[in-house]
Amino acid sequence: MTSPMLSFESAAFPIAEGEDAETNPGIFGKSLAEWLSTHLRDLGVSTGEPFAEDWGWCIELRDRKYRTGLACASEDDERTTWRVFAFLDLGFLGQFRGKEAAALDVNDLLGKVRELLSNEPSVTNLRSDETA
Repeated sequence: MTSPMLSFESAAFPIAEGEDAETNPGIFGKSLAEWLSTHLRDLGVSTGEPFAEDWGWCIELRDRKYRTGLACASEDDERTTWRVFAFLDLGFLGQFRGKEAAALDVNDLLGKVRELLSNEPSVTNLRSDETA
């Protein structure tokens, strides 16, 4: 299953001093993850608090049948170019059943993120891509 991704540019998500110490060097996204998490909650989406991973910042959704979330990261060493991936962990049995409904859920989630970003005046060059 390919992972939907949004890419965009924005200076609206400030980088905290030493933020990339929690991720790989040159990878940012904490303020973007916090912003998305807050705005998704405003839309009624139950999210956990963002947390750091090597590759960027993760927002896991609550109350989902399968582990679902968003990965937020800057382009390498960039401070205004961003990527947001939706992810879904179906587990072994989920690969055989429920896959289509789960994919629709992920696409709905990414649609909400796209709407939020489209309404943010500082976001430019918003585009969708598919990753392998």
